[in-house]
Amino acid sequence: MASPVSRFLVGLWAFCGVSSASLAQEPYPNRAVHLIVGLAPRGLADQTARLLSTGLSKALGQSVVVENRAGANGALAARQVAESPADGYTLMIVLDATLVIGPALGSSVNFDPVKDFTPIARVIDTPMAVGANPNLEARNLAELLALSKKPGAKEIFYGSAGTGSSGHLVGEYIKQLTGLKMTHVPFKGAGPAINDALGGHIDIVISSVSTELPFAEAGTLRLLAVTGDKKFQQLPDAPRAQDSGLPELKGFNVQAWAGLVGPPNLPQPIVQKLHKAVSDALADPELVTRFGVVSATIATGSPEDFGRQIGTEAAQWQKVVDKANLKIE
Repeated sequence: MASPVSRFLVGLWAFCGVSSASLAQEPYPNRAVHLIVGLAPRGLADQTARLLSTGLSKALGQSVVVENRAGANGALAARQVAESPADGYTLMIVLDATLVIGPALGSSVNFDPVKDFTPIARVIDTPMAVGANPNLEARNLAELLALSKKPGAKEIFYGSAGTGSSGHLVGEYIKQLTGLKMTHVPFKGAGPAINDALGGHIDIVISSVSTELPFAEAGTLRLLAVTGDKKFQQLPDAPRAQDSGLPELKGFNVQAWAGLVGPPNLPQPIVQKLHKAVSDALADPELVTRFGVVSATIATGSPEDFGRQIGTEAAQWQKVVDKANLKIE
């Protein structure tokens, strides 16, 4: 016959086993989810997170708390998320500039965009725009290319939000594909670059289409191209880069994007639940309209699609950076 002590230990073991099993089976989520933004408030990542958080909270049945942890163009927050527990309670809204361009530039980035994150959903896309001072004798990229190669032509300068920005890399990519001759001028933000283009101090500015839209609508900036695969709804007359007639740009489709990622090895049931929650949130017509205000379109696709895109773009931008010999320490 078992002693009272033995019976107590067996009973305690059984209780702990049942309790552990019950805890393991608790449905996700059962507490607040933290949505990290590695950039300052009011930017594209922050706007995406705050617009999405309400719908996510409704779909998940728990609070979704947006936290800004700015620093190193999002790299600091990305490293923190990569090192978080793989339980679905710490997620990140990340931009392509942080996840796939930053590592290519080698700028104080200590994470691997493919290995260190679990892709959940691409949320929005927004094209870039190639804007020109209206006095420039070019109305599209083909004319800009011809102008740059014209004997005795003055040097063409293009501005961006800074060295390593999306606008800078798009400019280098177009140069590499077409042989376009122009020199990059970095600014501390897209706004100052646009101001210098308007003032005739530089010829071209490459930045997000939402930044250039008000000036294009006012006629003070001429859009030579938008970089997406669709016509830009607010400015349907603006040519796509792939419509330039240049064979090197056939099928050209480069867009900035914001997506949802988690730490590595996030369990698939959690990934699928979060992906469905994002899809449900983005099905709200009001949310679609609000994203349209910031010139963003809703993205679609599976977590696997998003993962493949991250890998493809990381390799693509690495090639562009290496060919242009760009590094930021």
